[in-house]
Amino acid sequence: MKLIVLNHKSYLGIKELEKYKKELEKIKTSTNLVLFPNILYLSTFKDTKLKIGSQNFYSYNYGSYTGEISLTGLKELNITYTLIGHPERLLLHLDTYIQIKDKLYKSLNSNFKTILCIGSANSIKMIKKELKYYLKGIEENSLDNLILAYEPIDKIEASIVDLEEITLVINYIKSYTKKHLNKEIPVIYGGSVDKENIKELLALTDGVLIGKISTDINITKEILKSLEN
Repeated sequence: MKLIVLNHKSYLGIKELEKYKKELEKIKTSTNLVLFPNILYLSTFKDTKLKIGSQNFYSYNYGSYTGEISLTGLKELNITYTLIGHPERLLLHLDTYIQIKDKLYKSLNSNFKTILCIGSANSIKMIKKELKYYLKGIEENSLDNLILAYEPIDKIEASIVDLEEITLVINYIKSYTKKHLNKEIPVIYGGSVDKENIKELLALTDGVLIGKISTDINITKEILKSLEN
């Protein structure tokens, strides 16, 4: 089953999000749909049947960490997914590579489905370095919860999606994980995904990560409907 991730970033206020939630809960889809709402309003989804993820968290649990969000707290809200290493957080210097690796291990060890973004610089050489750095030392029993997301920063709001380039990178990531982890890790793609290209992208990947346009419930409906045809 293909994974469809809706990343709302910091868009939508509480009233807009409540309306969005009601509409999204009505949608029937054959995909594995996961919503990453504005992190301020995660508690709005505590009792929903939708799969919900958190765009960020702190590596440590309850304690004197002013302004931080713990994995334990997320579990209490029935959050099951986390998103780590998004290129926008790298661009804004909100996370370092050391912090990303620490979050990756903590999330996997806490049994969250963990989406790790790689390929921000859109370079095979850099992707190899990231894979070697992030994946070294991960326990084998944690790998079932790992999902890799190829999301180059220059493609997030680009007008053209290069299918040939995506195929090359996805195949490289899959071959790397199979060789070094003895397991093929699911790889999804993020960057300018829309209803016009989503079918082609899903044919090449295990899923997609859709950003800003997914905050429009009508566009989200159109995208999901296009997959059922």
